[in-house]
Amino acid sequence: MNKDEQFYKIHQVSTKTNVSPHILRYWEKEFRFLKPLRDQRGQRIYSEKDIKNIEKIKEILYNEGYKIKGAKKKLLNNKKEIKQTQPLIGFLKKILKDIHEIEKCLQ
Repeated sequence: MNKDEQFYKIHQVSTKTNVSPHILRYWEKEFRFLKPLRDQRGQRIYSEKDIKNIEKIKEILYNEGYKIKGAKKKLLNNKKEIKQTQPLIGFLKKILKDIHEIEKCLQ
């Protein structure tokens, strides 16, 4: 956990995302990756990453019209796509590094 990272309580997140606290608690049960930390009192504290995930869920449910089950499936497919592209990204970064090395040699 980064010392400079900002954390928010559920009402702050609710205001920031325009999603009711009871909906946020429900989404925690439905979307396993949405797991805010808890403070000493057991109150939820959300990170920026949690808020981005909430915005993503909200977009899929409210704007794209998915139900919970469909949203879970869509998010799972997105994660699979990301995992599949990781090796390709690494390979492309290596090629880019090699190109920069070649450019240095040619100068």
